Amino acid sequence: MEKRVILFPKPLLETSDITVELLGFDKLIENVRYYFILPNYLENVNNEECEMQTIGHFTRTNCQTCVEHKEPNVLCITKINGNLNASLFPGLLENVVLVIYEPSRLYDYGTFLTYEGDSQFICFTILAKWLCSIKDEQEHNHVSKIIVFQRFIKYLLIILNVLINSFETDVMQLTLLRLMFFKHILGVLKNYLWIIESLVHNKHTLSKAKAINYLMSCICDALFGITFLYLLNITFVSSNELFSYISSISHEVIKVLQGILQWLMGSPAGLKLNDPLNSLLGTCFLYLVNLWWSFLVICRPFLELTFQVYVFIGVFGLSYQIAILEDVLMVVSFHVHCIYTYAAWLYNLQRTSLLILAKLFIGRSCNPQPGRSMSYTTQQLYVGTMSFAILLFLLPTTLIYYIVFVVMRIIIVMTRGILIRLRYVLQILPVYTTLMWFVKSCSSSGIIKMNIVSNTNSNTVVLNMTVVADSWWATIKHYLPDSVKRPSTVSWLALTKRMCTGKIINPI
Repeated sequence: MEKRVILFPKPLLETSDITVELLGFDKLIENVRYYFILPNYLENVNNEECEMQTIGHFTRTNCQTCVEHKEPNVLCITKINGNLNASLFPGLLENVVLVIYEPSRLYDYGTFLTYEGDSQFICFTILAKWLCSIKDEQEHNHVSKIIVFQRFIKYLLIILNVLINSFETDVMQLTLLRLMFFKHILGVLKNYLWIIESLVHNKHTLSKAKAINYLMSCICDALFGITFLYLLNITFVSSNELFSYISSISHEVIKVLQGILQWLMGSPAGLKLNDPLNSLLGTCFLYLVNLWWSFLVICRPFLELTFQVYVFIGVFGLSYQIAILEDVLMVVSFHVHCIYTYAAWLYNLQRTSLLILAKLFIGRSCNPQPGRSMSYTTQQLYVGTMSFAILLFLLPTTLIYYIVFVVMRIIIVMTRGILIRLRYVLQILPVYTTLMWFVKSCSSSGIIKMNIVSNTNSNTVVLNMTVVADSWWATIKHYLPDSVKRPSTVSWLALTKRMCTGKIINPI
């Protein structure tokens, strides 16, 4: 036997008309038939997802039509002496659940749509989507009259698409997009394109709220950027002075790195290292450091001009300045990355070779071809044993250099990871969402609350549905912009494993 649930709009109860026609549709979901009734002020709206039709009537007196059974299979809802009763002839509906909802609380209902897979909420999900689509259709009909605005949006979309396509060419991917600053600009252009499509073409209220939230975060980002530049102007007279300060810091870092390498070439912490290998590694790494510093000195005029341009563009927001800082950090620490790469390659080569040669001491046989095996020859055992001994005694020297530079690499990678996540936070600042949540807006609603309405002398169970705000964190997560790429989750176990095995540690 089918159960029946009637979703009845509250404005119909407040109308002064004695009899009102009920427009809507019914739907059977898991042996429960739902009757969705449309508010009377949305009668002229056409919805493609469901066919609107007259499914019954609401009256404040005894319905003579239903008493005389003149109209079969028509829903009749009566309100007499404050009691609501629902019936469907032929046969009286017994134990019907009548849910009274407020349409204005469901128009911008967004967060609750995440529960679509739950059957107990499916009726409210359908109702919320239905009302949202109706409201969006009305707004679209109003906006479509503004032809000039549509043309402006059309040309703006063309310009943004051209810029994005020019950035995504192979030449740009191999040159400018190696820098985080230009990657950030490309991401911002894609976000602007997504905002325009969400506000103009997308009819979903949730997408519009996400776009507005991103716009608010962009405004806050710009304010933070201007404030930070103002503080820099107070501390430093000009951008040249700031560049000189950064250059002096870079010079100090070079001197510290040279001191560390000279310390390693001696007897670090009293350890007795292999003198020839220690001298070779120290000399090569010192040469790389000096070579990189000479390159920076030669390119100083070009770097200074580039830095001034970067600082000027940093007015657009603090996230741009963080992207600039990431590029500065990458340039300043490039020599450390090169030395770390060489040290990691040498350590990984020695570790792998030792693991392979260790099979000599556990009785393994060589397998030149699949399915065949033969014992090692005396010459192979001799060469393998000598190679194992040489690599084993050279390993402490390589390991010392690797430990020092892998620690530097970890510090640089973690610093860049913090800057990347800070830039991501600035792009998704939940300013608009938090304001909606504080003012208890319908858009931040996420929980359905049911209250039983006293309905004596009636077989109809009447429930008053109210929508309350979800938690602040749940609302924040639901309104995150779709176009902003979230930083990948860091696997500390995988990071530790790569560090111990000598594999290159990528930015996190």
